[in-house]
Amino acid sequence: MIKIENSVFEDRQYLKTLTKINDLDLHITDAYRISRLIKKLDELSNEYNEFKKILTNKYGTVDGDEVRIEKENVEVFSKEFNELMKIEHDLEVELLPIPKSMEENVSPSDLNVMEKFFDLSSLN
Repeated sequence: MIKIENSVFEDRQYLKTLTKINDLDLHITDAYRISRLIKKLDELSNEYNEFKKILTNKYGTVDGDEVRIEKENVEVFSKEFNELMKIEHDLEVELLPIPKSMEENVSPSDLNVMEKFFDLSSLN
């Protein structure tokens, strides 16, 4: 089963890689499996971002994309934020087989993200 922590949603490469995969011309069964995975991840990401926003509003101020945590709140914010990032989710899905069309479109930076969701044993 695939398990992830909320910390994956802080990884910019995660979003780039999933967007790249979603834009590939995939066989219908691969597209379906990947679409289901992305929907689950999207739900979890939205939930994570809601709670992250609650934390930042509780301990600091948000101005556009910039978050400022008040000095006296840094320690307690960091502790709670780290706890939020470590929450684990069981996606209730086995590692997906890597689609053939993905094999030639994978960069080394994509592999770190993909290994969480795909069986990469065929890339030997």
